[in-house]
Amino acid sequence: MTPSTTLSVLSSRILPFSSSFSSSNKNRKQIKRSLTTSADSADNDKNNARVESENRGENESTRRSAMVLGTSVVTFTLFNAQPATAKLQGRTGGIPIENFRDLPGTNPAIKYYDMKGGGGDSAVPFPKGTRVAVHYDLKFRSLTIASSRVGAGVTGGTPYGFNVGTPAATPGGPFLPAFNYGIQGMGVGTVRRMLVPAEYAYGNNQVQEIPPNSEVTLDLELLSIAKTGLSK
Repeated sequence: MTPSTTLSVLSSRILPFSSSFSSSNKNRKQIKRSLTTSADSADNDKNNARVESENRGENESTRRSAMVLGTSVVTFTLFNAQPATAKLQGRTGGIPIENFRDLPGTNPAIKYYDMKGGGGDSAVPFPKGTRVAVHYDLKFRSLTIASSRVGAGVTGGTPYGFNVGTPAATPGGPFLPAFNYGIQGMGVGTVRRMLVPAEYAYGNNQVQEIPPNSEVTLDLELLSIAKTGLSK
């Protein structure tokens, strides 16, 4: 075999190997690019997921802040809206305090305001022993403590009767001294509101929600008057 023939044979053997090697390299590069692309894609997905999570976190934080702010505004409004007016409403029922007058014969004075009627003279007393029937509402601030307007009576409750001038908490007498004083000068149909000092109410006693030495509000409506003293 001549040298040229030998070279030709070697070349024919080397070229297929070289071609195969080149093809293999090309495949490896493609696989590497594919892997790189997949890795980049995974990184992008992770970044997108992280950004989306951060956005959700920011939105949730914003929503919670808005809720907290809204709750704070509502709480502030509920507990800070016109406290002075609320206190005045509880004591006088919205009637200006300057409209009240001092009830004669009381010291400290029971202050009264006739919301309906009021044609009588408070200085003219009922004869002692006069039997009267009234509706009443007794309040401490804005809290109702007792009322005769509970039930299904013809006047919207059960009228309360007592003998005028009979000492309070005795048979035939009212349960508070303020009734004996406040009824004076009222005519049938009169509705009177009174701001009653503790001396004519419960004094230094704690009664239900009423602390000792507390003023109460008493509303009276005179329903009827009789001459004879009858038991309740």
